[in-house]
Amino acid sequence: MHMPPSKLDKYLNILEVLAERPNKIDRIARSVHMEKPEIKSRMNFLVSNGIVDERPTIDNHIVYALNDRGFAVFKTLRAFKYFEKLKETLPVIEEAKEITSLLYKNRRPLREE
Repeated sequence: MHMPPSKLDKYLNILEVLAERPNKIDRIARSVHMEKPEIKSRMNFLVSNGIVDERPTIDNHIVYALNDRGFAVFKTLRAFKYFEKLKETLPVIEEAKEITSLLYKNRRPLREE
């Protein structure tokens, strides 16, 4: 079953796009597969919290770019997601080690013919 992305995932996806390079709102929306009004709302939040800067272009468009604080937030969120995934994986690894140990203990010696 596929769960929809959380708010954290959505922000992380936006920051990931901006970590590559500054982008216009349309490009960000296409890259993260979100509607433009939702992206605008999220970008307003990121700008008002000092994570993303609005930069005017020569042709009077606005591009959004990560600033230093934004890069720090991006790296922190990415690390958080990594550790969250690792936390899910560790019990599986431990279970596999236990099964391997049990199989090793209960193995039968090979007969030579």
